[in-house]
Amino acid sequence: MSKKLILYIAMSEDGFIAGPGDDLGFLEDFQTAGEDYGYSSFIDSVDTVIVGRKTYDKVKDMGYPYHEDKEVYVICRSPKETLAASLHFYSGAVPELIHRLKTTAKKDLYCDGGAVLALHLFQLNVIDKIILSIIPTQLQKGTLLFKDGKVPINFKLLHALKYDNGLIQQHWERESDLPPTNA
Repeated sequence: MSKKLILYIAMSEDGFIAGPGDDLGFLEDFQTAGEDYGYSSFIDSVDTVIVGRKTYDKVKDMGYPYHEDKEVYVICRSPKETLAASLHFYSGAVPELIHRLKTTAKKDLYCDGGAVLALHLFQLNVIDKIILSIIPTQLQKGTLLFKDGKVPINFKLLHALKYDNGLIQQHWERESDLPPTNA
């Protein structure tokens, strides 16, 4: 059975996943003690992470370990060696990698961003689900997740959860194999 590739990500109301200079400060007001917005159960449902090199570097530069208990594929332009057996810097054909991982992984796959990788994966039509946390703020500048700030039209909204602090988490699923026209 083929596993699903899930994009789990946060963005501002106007569609930005980071402010100018890759600033993630807009997320800080929504980090509440005891509330992880379903992240723990989500992360338990995956065993493989696919991430762009810039996003990987940003997380590492912030001093956080990067999913050391998962198979991690950092998509990059040129290969890079690593000492960790579960960390792979991948510069080959992305469609073949995704196909292989969907058929061999024991659990679903997690796309951790960033915007360039997500857009590429949407264009390849390989993202199956989106868990999108919408932060109630307008950034007006920065890194857009989608070209027009909206989820691609070949996805349908399954449900949405509204939290007391105004954050809305939407769960989307790809409903057709037609390539998205607005990604």
